[in-house]
Amino acid sequence: MSVAVISTCYNQADLIGDAVESVINQTVPGVYHIIADDGSTDSSPTVLRQWEVAHDHITVIQCTNRNPAGAFNAALLNVPPDATFIVTLCGDDWLAPNFVEECLAAFHDNLDVVIPGIRRVGSPDFDEGLRLVPQHQPTVEEVWAWNPPRMWTTAMFRKAALLETGGFHTAALGEEDWDMWIDLTIRGRRFGFTNKTWFYYRYIPGGLTDVKTREEWDAHRREIMRHHKRDTLPGPEFG
Repeated sequence: MSVAVISTCYNQADLIGDAVESVINQTVPGVYHIIADDGSTDSSPTVLRQWEVAHDHITVIQCTNRNPAGAFNAALLNVPPDATFIVTLCGDDWLAPNFVEECLAAFHDNLDVVIPGIRRVGSPDFDEGLRLVPQHQPTVEEVWAWNPPRMWTTAMFRKAALLETGGFHTAALGEEDWDMWIDLTIRGRRFGFTNKTWFYYRYIPGGLTDVKTREEWDAHRREIMRHHKRDTLPGPEFG
């Protein structure tokens, strides 16, 4: 039984080291780290290659710019066959040292995903500090209503459950994680939770969430509605 972390990186040469070091420093040894560089135009490819040369368990995938969902899918396709569990981690975030250990401890045979807590950092106006996870199985309607305290971009998935969905939906730009949670819930996948560990979400002004317009938000909601063949728009209204 082994674990693979899949990460995306786009022009994050000054940040990706925190993500890489957090995987190297896990209390569980031998965690794979597959990083898809999403067509970076800064020095990210050079920085990532240096990490790859220095550590046997790091693999770097170079791909044309295809946005986070496509980059996650590229990394997912390169997960070693012996990996049973997959952790998703954006290149500007990082894991607590006990992340893998505590998520594995929370897994049971009937679970497909374990959701951790989250520490948001980077802005006093962006809900700083630790947020823990409500300990119950969400319904499809709860997830459809975009209930972010329950699910984040980063979690530990059973690889088979993630592959069954066909990967992240590339047309749900910036909402591919939400779309994935909807898919898993519709499929009846079971969620576990641990408040004994967390990951760090780095708020960066001017990121995808900040620059999204009302029109773009509505377009992505309509795409999620189309993707899941529903007749009502998911989530809240813009703003």
